Amino acid sequence: MELQKTGCTHIGKLLAQVIPGEQIGKHNKPDAALLAQRQVFVGSVRNPWAWYVSLWAYGCQQEGMLHQALTHRCGSPRGLGWRADPAYALRRWLHSFTQDSRSWQELYGDVQNVEAFRTWLQYLHQWPRRWDSGEHFARHACCRSVGLMTYRYLDFFCRGSFSTISDLEGLKLFNKEHNYIGYMIRTEQLEQDFLAMLVALQVPVSDEQRLLILGGGRSNASRGKRTAWQEYYDQTSIELVAQRDQLIIERYGYAPPLL
Repeated sequence: MELQKTGCTHIGKLLAQVIPGEQIGKHNKPDAALLAQRQVFVGSVRNPWAWYVSLWAYGCQQEGMLHQALTHRCGSPRGLGWRADPAYALRRWLHSFTQDSRSWQELYGDVQNVEAFRTWLQYLHQWPRRWDSGEHFARHACCRSVGLMTYRYLDFFCRGSFSTISDLEGLKLFNKEHNYIGYMIRTEQLEQDFLAMLVALQVPVSDEQRLLILGGGRSNASRGKRTAWQEYYDQTSIELVAQRDQLIIERYGYAPPLL
């Protein structure tokens, strides 16, 4: 399962080297029929502090659905998902008349600008801007307290709805009971976790394939950003992510950047 900006493009390429099959779509959620087949699902996750930098930097390339939503032209009915959810599309369209798309576009102007990133991160989690992202995050009770990454994680990796759950402990319980991912690959040790998954699933891997996996470069990296993602943070932005994405941070033992 491909959670955006967690190395999923690279994981897909590694899978193609060792397992026959084909890739159908990208960043798709499984439907009820596929979940009922009890297939083995593999997901990927990333340090939330690094994830937000990568997501913003991708938008600085004028790429991605989030960038498209945040910079949506005032009053434009295009790209709002009218067929999939007319009621939500109407809500998004009405919101577009008050959305400050120009400010969002300015924040995507320079991938080297740490202040632009910090402001973008703050804006992304401000209550008055909750409809700007174009996702169903605004419809969830937890949107006041959790981050966009945590919302996407729960929405993508769990069965059922958590729209009425507002507290962290309730979300942790929901994740424990409804998360369908059998193997989670951490971006920071992607190749090692990938090989460990193959061993657990008893997938044969030749010495040559192992070397290719361990030596492969990453795919689809955002271009132009600073060498270290840690450089984008100050204490305020560190604390914002620590508070908002506590579920992922605690679940996978992630540490904040050191200033």
